[in-house]
Amino acid sequence: MEPNTDLFGTASPAPSTKAATRWLLVSNHLNLLYMLAAGLVMPPMGFGKKYYQDTLAAYPGWIPLFANDVPKTAIAYSVSERNHLIPCIATMNLASLHGKVMTIDSEGGAKEVNFPDGLDGSEHILLIPAPLPVTWVASIAFQSSDNKTTCEADARDFGNVPLLDFKREVSASAFFKATGWHWPPSGIDIPSKGVVLDAPFAAGGIMALLLHLGNIGEVGMQACRLAFDAKTEVAQSIPDPLISSLGMWMQTGQTIDTGDISNRLFWGAVMKVAACRFSDAPFTPLDVVLDYLGSAGEGMDERMKLALVKLVNDLRTIASFTDSTITEIFERHPKSFSRVMTLFFLREKCADLLSFKHPLLTELDLIATAIMFAARDGWLGLPLQLRNFPSSQAAILHRMAAMAHRMGDTGLNLGSPPSRPLPLRELFLLGPKGWSTAQKDAALALARECKWGCIQTRVSLGKGDYRLVVDGGGMHIIVAGEAKAVQTEVDREKFFGALASAPLSDKQDRKVRDLLKA
Repeated sequence: MEPNTDLFGTASPAPSTKAATRWLLVSNHLNLLYMLAAGLVMPPMGFGKKYYQDTLAAYPGWIPLFANDVPKTAIAYSVSERNHLIPCIATMNLASLHGKVMTIDSEGGAKEVNFPDGLDGSEHILLIPAPLPVTWVASIAFQSSDNKTTCEADARDFGNVPLLDFKREVSASAFFKATGWHWPPSGIDIPSKGVVLDAPFAAGGIMALLLHLGNIGEVGMQACRLAFDAKTEVAQSIPDPLISSLGMWMQTGQTIDTGDISNRLFWGAVMKVAACRFSDAPFTPLDVVLDYLGSAGEGMDERMKLALVKLVNDLRTIASFTDSTITEIFERHPKSFSRVMTLFFLREKCADLLSFKHPLLTELDLIATAIMFAARDGWLGLPLQLRNFPSSQAAILHRMAAMAHRMGDTGLNLGSPPSRPLPLRELFLLGPKGWSTAQKDAALALARECKWGCIQTRVSLGKGDYRLVVDGGGMHIIVAGEAKAVQTEVDREKFFGALASAPLSDKQDRKVRDLLKA
């Protein structure tokens, strides 16, 4: 066997027990681009029909990572399905990982160990239960500059691949000096591992979309917090059970039985549309919802059954063609659950929902509908402009992967999640003495730039007699001496109203956050 080499081909020992935090994933560029878009290093089942054989296929449900030496056969294996595939090696940083993994040594011996303390330096391959967040990808190596350029060009053809967020390098030696041992190893039987991905993908979409709705009001802000921090007490302050159950669903991915029929129907529908992404059946999310609601009347009284039948019939009409206006449909179905289902059938894209306004649609309705839209599209289905919220990627992807491991009961610990990103509304919450100086300055700068009608000037005058003069130049107050203060400020109520109704550009959002940090 050839000596161990690191990613750049220089001789190095096998990883030590304490320092084994960086391991190598061998794949092809199209699989890699798909995983970067999806946010997870995951098994073939997560790719649908867009998977090309690579090292992930050898042990279903496991992620194989190599130590300092990459088998030539693993590289060839990962590009064997199509001539246009480009090999790539991703360095994974496992510093936050703890738990039981499988290892394979140079003699072909496989065993279960606790990572990282159970490593003894003889390991050539780690098999980690999938998935892992792609934010753990420290760098991506290509065999040549042409390969790197081609991969970058292919990434630009997609609208949701953040390749430029990752370090990319050319390292021919990592490919030419790879070891000659066989991949996949023969005679090693590793049981397949089930992986749950539909709910975690939906959860990623929910977190991202609720971040964009966190400014619309108190419920939007609290729902956003609940999506990231399921154990927070804010669920008790949200009056609608459709939303207050969000935190528990983000923990378990299961329907929460609160005894409320609308709540059961809503979260059942969320789960159905989330699972639709991984179904081979030729049904659309709308078909799935209609089928689910059409058979969900068991246990209801006759009045509720009739209301559900009426809703399903209207939804079928909307799905094909309807001559009713949105207002007429909303008036026929005044319950929040019915309005949510109606809007789900009326609008196709998440961006359409963010700009939708209607006097009969409440903040609670809009948040619940966003959850349905996000469950349908998932993290992978969101365009980059809805996924680039400041500091959101690492926080969301870690929570998606952790949710998959909770649901799969792997026992794997991914470490503490990154801090949750905060919508601007939460950054403008009042302190014990009102707004801080930074908050006042940031609010004033934003209101000026957006030309919001919430700026006012406060003139503070001392004791004394004042003379009012009106002439051709306007009205003047004549003060003996000097005025105490002339202060330009923001009317808070009007400011929050404008913040709720006027989506900000990325540039404006970042500018305000910078001012708040200052």
